[in-house]
Amino acid sequence: MKTLIVSLNSKYIHSSLAAWYLKAYCEDCCDDVKVLESTINDSPDSVLSAIYLEKADVVGFSCYIWNIEAVLKLAGNLKKVSPDVRIVLGGPEVSFDAKKMMEENGFIDFIISGEGEIPFRKLLEQLASGVWKPDEIDGLTYRDSARIISNKPGSWIENLDSIPSPYTDEMLDAVGKRIMYFEASRGCPFSCAYCLSSTFEGVRNFSVERVKEDLRKLMKAGVKLVKFVDRTFNCNRKRAKEIFRFIIKESEDTVFHFEAAADLFDDEMIEILSQAPPGRIQFEIGVQTTNAVTLELIDRKTNLDIVFDNVRKLRALGNIHIHLDLIAGLPKEDFRSFMYSFDDVYRLKPHQLQLGFLKMLKGSGIRQNAGKYGYGYRDYPPYEVLYSDSMSFDEILVLKGIEDLVDRYYNSGRFQVSLEYLTETCYSSPFSFYWEFYKFCRDEGYAGKALSGRDTYTVLLEFLRKVLPQEKVELLKDLMKLDYLSSDNSNNLPEGIEREIQPGFKERCFEFLKDEGNLKKYLPELFDMPAKQIYKQVHFETFRHDVVQGIKAGSFERKRTVVLFKYYERDRVTGQYRYIRCDEDFPPEGHG
Repeated sequence: MKTLIVSLNSKYIHSSLAAWYLKAYCEDCCDDVKVLESTINDSPDSVLSAIYLEKADVVGFSCYIWNIEAVLKLAGNLKKVSPDVRIVLGGPEVSFDAKKMMEENGFIDFIISGEGEIPFRKLLEQLASGVWKPDEIDGLTYRDSARIISNKPGSWIENLDSIPSPYTDEMLDAVGKRIMYFEASRGCPFSCAYCLSSTFEGVRNFSVERVKEDLRKLMKAGVKLVKFVDRTFNCNRKRAKEIFRFIIKESEDTVFHFEAAADLFDDEMIEILSQAPPGRIQFEIGVQTTNAVTLELIDRKTNLDIVFDNVRKLRALGNIHIHLDLIAGLPKEDFRSFMYSFDDVYRLKPHQLQLGFLKMLKGSGIRQNAGKYGYGYRDYPPYEVLYSDSMSFDEILVLKGIEDLVDRYYNSGRFQVSLEYLTETCYSSPFSFYWEFYKFCRDEGYAGKALSGRDTYTVLLEFLRKVLPQEKVELLKDLMKLDYLSSDNSNNLPEGIEREIQPGFKERCFEFLKDEGNLKKYLPELFDMPAKQIYKQVHFETFRHDVVQGIKAGSFERKRTVVLFKYYERDRVTGQYRYIRCDEDFPPEGHG
């Protein structure tokens, strides 16, 4: 009997950990178990063809909010062209209404609810042996003549180390350069009402020895990015510290991404993290809201003072990439309250700020209480909220527009200096800037429009000319030029951001690069390289303001300065090219 486990990922760069866990757990009892990964963006016909040509007896699909619609279409068509194939669905999107799902989709033979390894293995064993006792498989929903029967929920695997490692040579070859997902634990100690983790209690851990063994495989294989899927990685401080120490000591190039609770970091953990090479560790921290009433209503237990303090400490280390999350549409958080939450989180200066929108996930506590808070939400995945008794659809639309701007501008990392100046000096709050900028983009037809990286500078400059005095616009043009040149080495400035033309400037650049004292002071890494080769790896730019010292001082003196950009060296955390002011030693006009 041949079994095919199919995963439709949301993007090519993603991979499916669940599919490979199922294969690892079942392949010793089944003749042939294979994983097929594709994406929801691939041609439906090509995916159907690939599945059909495998000629599998059983085809299983992992179902999530991002792929359920595509899975149902695909599985329905597969049943038409292969009527004898057994179709099995599993995953969070089918676990909470399995009977209804099978009633509405006659092509589904089985649904597995909850943790999948044990029931999927038992199902395959029974199908292969012909000894059919489906009532003995906990967590299974199946058809019995005209009836649909759901068995009692399955029990968890208590000893997670009993699950064979999914990180086989076959998996590593199949995933290749894509993101590798990893779990050191299952479950979550918290019960936030909007999250599926609220549907079960407790945390189970793989042993630290097992975690280290699997991580060694990934590091040895040269995996570039490992994303831990643990809901709260640092809930057990002792385990987290040991794994952090291991990663810092043994990893050379692999980057590790964790979801963590900021209020669970202690001083010792932060000290350990301070020793990590720049960019080696990334944290995604869900703040969600800073409204105390809302936090209580969603059963989210957190100490915001400690959250803020620890995020600032982590950010100050300079070696950790920080990603913070907000959720719009939570109970009793109106537009004004969300504005305060946005400002609170924005001012923590994360490297990325994700403004998400509440999703009424199947099985979540908040979906069960949707009527209590006057929620209206989409009936189809991802079940995103449309309005509540605290926030209108008009207000949701404004936040959608602001989300787009935060992604284009803040999260791109291409406007670090200019955005900091705008939000701290030109506007009363970060939110007020984005709100006004959104209204401009909406009125001018830019909202939702595809823009190139260069065009984003032009649009922002157009807005600034409309709302700020000329003196500030001139300064911001310099700051935007600094931002652009530190994130783009094309040397082709966006429209509206001028370059001062100076006769003999190129010759003065070469004169600077031929001076051994300058090379030792500014470019020691390139000391033995000829000036012509160095010139290809650096860039000199003149500014009307002291943009470099001004960042440190908090004010920008109008003073001609020369900045040297090192296009061979990026910051490992931000991705920005490094730069240094060099006018002190740069040849004056008339030289060269």
